[in-house]
Amino acid sequence: MRRTLQCRTLNSEVTIVGKKTLNAVPCPICNGAVEGITVAEESITEAKRVPVLIPAKCSKGHQVVLFVDKQFTVRDVEAAGQVVTEGSDESSVDKAQKWMDGF
Repeated sequence: MRRTLQCRTLNSEVTIVGKKTLNAVPCPICNGAVEGITVAEESITEAKRVPVLIPAKCSKGHQVVLFVDKQFTVRDVEAAGQVVTEGSDESSVDKAQKWMDGF
């Protein structure tokens, strides 16, 4: 739900961005809960592509990616890949750049 306020002194519109809390889903790694994830409504409702990917962590700290549709329903949950490996001199930015070069 989007609300608009009129500011009398400036006579302009101000949009209040609402937030939604997504339903809890099980972690694909440990079956722990992925819960309490809050997103700005605008990030979902005005997305150019659906489902929207939302990074999150389960209750045990595993990194996951939530796939959320326009009705704020989590359609899928996948484990996120390891970004930084121990003993690597390469930064996560460098690894991401290498990954993007493949596209």
